[in-house]
This record gives sequence, structure tokens and C-alpha cells, in this order.
Amino acid sequence: TMAAFLLLLLSALLLGISTAAGGNKPHSTVIPLTSSTFSTYVTQDSTNPLWLLKFYAPWCGHCKSLAPTLDKAASALAGKLAIGKIDCTVEKKLCKGELFDIRGYPTLKYYRDGEFSDYPLARDFDSIVKFGERMSQNAVRIVRDVEKVYELMVGGEQGAVAYVVYDPIMEQTEEEDASSAGGSSSAESEEEKEATKFIQSTERTRVFAQVARKYQAHGSFGLLSPKIDRESIAPILGANQSNNIPTDGGFIARIEEDVPTKFLTGDIINTEAFAEFIRETNIAVMTELGGHNFRFASRRGKPLAIGVYNPNEESKTSKFRKEMKQYAVSGEHKDAYVFGMMDGIKWDKFVSQFGITKAGLPEVVILDAPERKYWQDSSVLSVTEFIKAVKDGEIESRTQEKKPNNPLEEFSQLFISYMPWSLFAVLTLFVVVFWLALPSSEPLLPPVPSREEEESKKDK
Repeated sequence: TMAAFLLLLLSALLLGISTAAGGNKPHSTVIPLTSSTFSTYVTQDSTNPLWLLKFYAPWCGHCKSLAPTLDKAASALAGKLAIGKIDCTVEKKLCKGELFDIRGYPTLKYYRDGEFSDYPLARDFDSIVKFGERMSQNAVRIVRDVEKVYELMVGGEQGAVAYVVYDPIMEQTEEEDASSAGGSSSAESEEEKEATKFIQSTERTRVFAQVARKYQAHGSFGLLSPKIDRESIAPILGANQSNNIPTDGGFIARIEEDVPTKFLTGDIINTEAFAEFIRETNIAVMTELGGHNFRFASRRGKPLAIGVYNPNEESKTSKFRKEMKQYAVSGEHKDAYVFGMMDGIKWDKFVSQFGITKAGLPEVVILDAPERKYWQDSSVLSVTEFIKAVKDGEIESRTQEKKPNNPLEEFSQLFISYMPWSLFAVLTLFVVVFWLALPSSEPLLPPVPSREEEESKKDK
């Protein structure tokens, strides 16, 4: 009928408008976002549930350098990760409003499951692609070979942290139908169906999966198959007299290469307990520090113990790295610091403010970033001796000086931020100064005659 035809036509038009406004299709380019289009694209488009957002300013050099990388990544990750950009000199209410408080450029955040979080990895192409690939997959994967658990979980990534769950009760549900346990979709692969079945079978595995989804960006999460012999798990995970696997047979554990396994302990295993366990342990015992993670590492309630090295001196650096990690794992004051390594050539301007020079590398410096204090002494070469000297007060703290602001750069930022009013103000000032500087051919007002001149006129 005509009514049905008109209804169908209206539906098609509405769908077309929705598609044009928000996408409803995978994005292969970086999408410019504004206050008026942000919700339509990011929070209401089910076709693109995962977003990486760049908050930038046109004058920002690092923002310009990052742009080609994001353009390339948007094409490579189409259908897995959408990428958007927000110009904070224009979208001030969006960048400084209810959702965000952007304080530096570029700032990268990601969106998933109704939440915005800080992007945690490096900003090169490979790292962004790895992030998109990881976040578009199931948060928990099945591990069937416990001897290769670390290799399977992190794929050879240096300094990576992973979490695993094991529950022997899963064995009792292994033969059950997947639909009865997790309501699996027919579109899921057999491995995804199996993972869903195992995850839904016990309280411990359900807690693990819920938290893994939330913290997927900060680590890898694996479920040890119930087919694995429990007796073979203990030696692989490094359980010993001081680090025993819980006696009930099930556990949640943090694993890191060449580092003792940490187990989640406590009488109650729930989402809050596991989430807190992750927040306390989701950084490597010794991490490589850079622009992408320095703030995260330096705001964990402990000072940073930074091993600064010269990458061109491989032998020295290798020995120094081993010494740093050994102390981070088993040193007397290992729990008092967050340990990290930093390339002293790449970050030479940063480390120079602590009196560190290329000729003196490798060297240790302790930095309390929130308090702007640091401890440094080039004459103490041993990591153990340096930290002991700091603890004993033999090396005193110094205050990190604030760098003087560049007035020209600040003026440029303010000028762009307040366009077009700033341009109008500058032009007005220029016109006024120009007008005042012009030579005048005649006085603006006639001169006031002197008394002698007035009396002379009266005599005449």
C-alpha cells in the first residue's frame, strides 16, 4: 500500500541521515569530531565500539608529527579501532568540560563500554596497531600449554605483565553444552565458545573475565585449560615454600618473565579485590620509561629509581640492566621504589636537569616527581650502594628546578586559543599605534593665545 511504501521510504531516509551523521560503518580515516558530532560518532555508534581519540592544538609540533601515524593506523585498523581527533582550540567546552580536562597536547584517550581511559602504550604505528588488535579481541584467551604460558600470553614483548586464572572445578563442566554456560553466539569460533563455557563455569573465572575486560589495555589475561595437569603448573609458575599456590587448587596469578609469580590472596575473591591487585601490579618490575608511560610510572605513590643508559654501549648497558633488575626483584629496598630504565641519549635533555651527562652513563637517579625532588651522585657506581646511600642519608635530596616558560610560545598559544578575538585585538592595537605615529600637518586644536597677544589685539 501507499502508506507502507511511504513508511519504508521514511525509514530509508532516516537510516541514510544516521549513516551520514555518525557513520554506522567502519572508519578507515581519522574522523574530525566536534561538540555536536561527538556523541553521534563515539558513544552512539554500535558499529565502532572502540575509539582512539586525539586531543590536539594546531600549533603543537608533537601533534603534527603524530598525525601521519594515526592516518596510517586508521586505515590498518578499520573495523577494529576507529580514530578521531578533537581540535581543543576550537572545541573548548569538549576538551574542558564534564567529560574531559585536557591539559597537554597531544592527549590520547580510548573509549569502550561507556568509559574513557588514558591510552597506555607508545605512540608509534606498531604500538597503536598492537593496541587495536588486542582490544578488538576477547579479553581472555585459553592457554593449553603451561610450559609456554608467558610466551603465548605476551608474544615475546619485553617487560610485559600477564594474569592467569586456574580453577579445577572447570573440569566438572567441560563436557557441558556451551549455550547452557554462556549463551554463546553462533558467530563465535569454537575457541571462543570454549572460552565462554569455561569462564561461566565458576565464580573465580567469572570474576577474572569481568575485570580482564576492564583492564585489557594494561595487560594480557589467560585461562589455564582444566585439561592441564595441576602438578605441572607449580614448577612453571615458580611456586615454592614462600610463594605457594593456594591450597584449594584454584588461583589468580600475575606472571612476568624472570620474576617470581604473585598470587591474589585473601578469603574473598571478587571483582574489587582482583581490580585492586591489578592496579598494584600492572607495571613490570623494571619498565622501559618514555613519554608514553612516564606519568603513569611516576604517579604510583613511590619514587622512581631510574637507570639511565647509553644504548650505543651494549656491553655496559647489558651488565647495568641486569644489575638494576636483580635489585628490583630481590634488593633490600625493592618495595620502596618503582624501577625503570631510560635511554640517556634519546632523553638527554630530560636527564641533564639532574646533572647526568653522556660521559657518566650508565647512572642511577632517584626521582620523586610529585615532590620535584631527586637524588643523584655520579661517584657512586653500584646500584646497591647508591640506593643504600640514599636510604642512609649520605646522598641528600635536591629540588628539581622549574624550567622558565617561553614567553613567545605562551603568547602564540594564547593567540590561537582566543581566535578570532585575539586577531581583532591585535589589529585594533596596530591601527591605534599607526594612527598616533602619523605626523600631523596642523594641530588638532588651535593654540591658546598668550596674554601679550591678546593685549596687542585690543590696542589695534
